[in-house]
Amino acid sequence: MASRLCNWLALSGFFLAIAGVPVLQLICDLRDGGPAGDGVPQVLGIRDVLAVVPELYRDSEGTIVERALLVNQELQSGLQDYEAGLGEFTWLRHPARPLQQMLSVAFRRGSEQVLEAPGGWLFLMSELQSLTAGPIREFAGRRDPGTGRAVADVVRDPLPAIVQFQRLLRQQGVTLLLVPIPAKAAVHVTSLTAGTAGAGGRADVRVVELLRELAERGVWVVDLLPELRRAGDPGSWYCRSDTHLNGDGIGRLAEVLAAELVGRGLCEPRAGVPLSVESREVELTGDLARMLDPKTDRREMVRLDFVTDPQTGAAPPGAAAAAAFPEPPILLLGDSHVLVYDADDLHAVGAGLPQQLARHLDAAIETLGVRGSGGTGARLQLLQMPDRLSSLRVVVWCFAARELTESAEGWPVVNETIGQDGR
Repeated sequence: MASRLCNWLALSGFFLAIAGVPVLQLICDLRDGGPAGDGVPQVLGIRDVLAVVPELYRDSEGTIVERALLVNQELQSGLQDYEAGLGEFTWLRHPARPLQQMLSVAFRRGSEQVLEAPGGWLFLMSELQSLTAGPIREFAGRRDPGTGRAVADVVRDPLPAIVQFQRLLRQQGVTLLLVPIPAKAAVHVTSLTAGTAGAGGRADVRVVELLRELAERGVWVVDLLPELRRAGDPGSWYCRSDTHLNGDGIGRLAEVLAAELVGRGLCEPRAGVPLSVESREVELTGDLARMLDPKTDRREMVRLDFVTDPQTGAAPPGAAAAAAFPEPPILLLGDSHVLVYDADDLHAVGAGLPQQLARHLDAAIETLGVRGSGGTGARLQLLQMPDRLSSLRVVVWCFAARELTESAEGWPVVNETIGQDGR
């Protein structure tokens, strides 16, 4: 009897938990006037998603199958936005965060931002989402953080913006090299599931498709993932607790870039006195570890190659003096991948991509990196600096590949006039 009562109590509690959250959410929305202040509960936002289906099908062109596929794609995108809105504005979100953080620390299984895999490997959830997202080339509605309502269209298709950027650089006599940094989860798949070990396929198929389209349009792209796989164990190129490449990964990236630039006759290999290199183990706490637990004591050791000029005893700076070289400089443009290990708040100074690339090339190397959007933020910054842009030889554009699908800023095409912000 007692056992049966316990079973009924457990079952009742289960259904109460499932039904209780949306019912309380409905009550809260009715009391507060809804997220948009119009008296419409958040849960009824599904009406806006479904309302466009008949009109979209009626106005679309093509066969019945083609029209149905278009409607399905738009419906899927709308449902994803609807689901995200429910999660973002539910009353349970803030009360549940302390419990979620406590369970994350206790059971070491990650959080809403970070996934913890076996062996202490941490992965950014938005990076995993980028591997399972829908088509890269799409439009989506930006949602007001206060109401969850769509307020403006954000261009999610990166292709026009990248092609336009290349054209603007070419008009200034500057060559663009696009190098998306692969998602750690796409390279180190064995840390997520043993079932993918040794698989010849790729998880980042959408990135591969986009790079192919860009190449067909004349954009010079480097697909780094095959280069990492070809050079050794793919899992050895990234930090365990950080989103960035480790020291070996940065070194491999520099080798690939140098080979591309020399191979195309844009640079000469380094000649004369070689730079001095000292390998040292550095202890760091990765950004993913801090996202998982701001008070974490988690540490990992990473081997870095610190580069110095034997003539000056100093590391080659990210903004090397162009006067020492007869040719215009190379600019490393992008997000924190061009800054890591060469900034006080990014684990070390003097062991980053600028220094590793300087080991291989006889060229001045400058850096324009941002802590944020390397796709849109860094691009717009450079386009607003016409004097600096016109002085360059090559722009090597590096940013996290996840930004191709997960960019919060979207991919706006800018004003054709360099020096103006045309968003």
